[in-house]
Amino acid sequence: MLITLTGKPCSGKSTLAGHLVNDHGFTRIGVGDMFKDEAKKRGMSAEEFNALCASDPSYDYFLDEKTAKMGKELEGQKYIFDARLAWHFVPKSFKIYVDVREDEMVRRLVTSDRTGKEKYDDAVEAKRTLLNRRKLERDRYKKLYNIDIDDLSNYDLVIDTSDEPADVIAEKVWKAYQEFCKEEKK
Repeated sequence: MLITLTGKPCSGKSTLAGHLVNDHGFTRIGVGDMFKDEAKKRGMSAEEFNALCASDPSYDYFLDEKTAKMGKELEGQKYIFDARLAWHFVPKSFKIYVDVREDEMVRRLVTSDRTGKEKYDDAVEAKRTLLNRRKLERDRYKKLYNIDIDDLSNYDLVIDTSDEPADVIAEKVWKAYQEFCKEEKK
């Protein structure tokens, strides 16, 4: 059974995917990484590229069609789609929304040392950027597909990563995934 993983920026989606890959043999497909790479190729931040995509949705359509096609081709296999809209384009999946409190989201962004991440020395600027990026995404997906990425009823599991270690979160997700798979077989 495929897993689709989405949520707020800096919520730990990639870390969670890493645990599932390492501990349970999944393969991760990082659609968001493709988006960030395209922004970088254009010399833009993720926020700037989001704004561009709001006026020119061709890159969104390209990625979303690719995600849907891959979801059909990989159905029943152990893949994780780490992407904002994979839950929508890969309907036969265990849909996870990874949440995080705003203050923790900002703290993670400012202290992150991951390669390729935008750097912020100032928590105020990091917060402004994150909230604006999220608004741009929310507005863009509502306009393009008439979907609300923050409507938690779209997901099979909503998990908050603000206060627990990543390995504890990963174990909770794994147990929920196993229960979901059992229910799907009935």
